[in-house]
Amino acid sequence: MTSYESQGNSIPPPPRPIEYRDVDASGWWAPLLLGVILVGLGIWMLTNLFESVVVLAWIAGVSLIAGGIVEVAALGGRQALGWVAWLGALLLVAAGVVVLVWPDITLRALAVLAGAALVVAGSLRLVTALYNRHEPGWTLDLGIGGFGIALGAVIVTWPDATLVVLAVSLGIRAIATGLVAIGTGWQMHSMRGGRP
Repeated sequence: MTSYESQGNSIPPPPRPIEYRDVDASGWWAPLLLGVILVGLGIWMLTNLFESVVVLAWIAGVSLIAGGIVEVAALGGRQALGWVAWLGALLLVAAGVVVLVWPDITLRALAVLAGAALVVAGSLRLVTALYNRHEPGWTLDLGIGGFGIALGAVIVTWPDATLVVLAVSLGIRAIATGLVAIGTGWQMHSMRGGRP
């Protein structure tokens, strides 16, 4: 028995990890909800590959906007590079809004716009990961950034891709981003000790 316990005190809980010390976990449900929406959109895109370009544009626009919000939730709490998260999120949201307000968008324009947004957002996430490589979890950011760059590059360099290829690419990206958001929300919920 330690001297601390002999004084009638119980062992204090371990401190929170440094990277979560200043995180407000009260909004844990927001990334969880956005993650579920993104996974749902991704699954819908993968199971409805032959829908019209207009429907795909709406789904892609919504998933880009939700992905931008997730970028802020995942990276915005880091003081040193909060602006990077906001910039990447702004680009994704802007691309999503353009896709939504351009009802007669062509498949080529949709591919170039979505691909460019993914490349830029992935590059910003990659830079953030390399800058924070001393923090735990930086490899996850590195992987997500690299995946976004690769996916965006394929879409941009192959703008005449069929609807099926574009739907599969955006669907996989939406599911991957959604799963990360669900994990972030669940981790924030756990930090609160499971309290609602």
